[in-house]
Amino acid sequence: MIAVERVYLDTNVFIMLSEKNHRLQQLLVQMISAQPFGKPPKFATSELTLSELLVKPLQAGDDTLINGYESLLLNSEWLDVRPVDRAVLYYAAVLRAQYRHLKLPDAIHVSSAIGQDCSHFLSNDHGIKDRYDVTHRRHGFTRVAPTLKVLRPDEPTLTALIESLSA
Repeated sequence: MIAVERVYLDTNVFIMLSEKNHRLQQLLVQMISAQPFGKPPKFATSELTLSELLVKPLQAGDDTLINGYESLLLNSEWLDVRPVDRAVLYYAAVLRAQYRHLKLPDAIHVSSAIGQDCSHFLSNDHGIKDRYDVTHRRHGFTRVAPTLKVLRPDEPTLTALIESLSA
């Protein structure tokens, strides 16, 4: 079982969740449903996710999918969606300085996850590595963020997350 405090959901997880015949869709729905009712959300993301999700539906003129994504991200009690603020952008720069492979949107997501006190980051993006240990030194001070562990949305991992959230 995975000890989960809070899980940041990357954009690709929402795409898998909304695709009608995706093989992991049902497990993702079960994972979200395992969230304890009446407690603070165990799942988080940032407003960057909404922007990324809307690109293809806007290109295709798919108002149904646009409305679905907006509703999912803006009206779900199980999900904490936060704006990308200056602190998130600053630590995204720290992450990019420390992890040179990291693209800016991914660094913003990882920084958002750390800023939202997530213990885990669920993503199918293999450009995002397995874990992030962030150390920031400036003006003689050193700040160390808690380790963020990256999980892949596969059947064993989602099953373990469901078990952990249900416990």
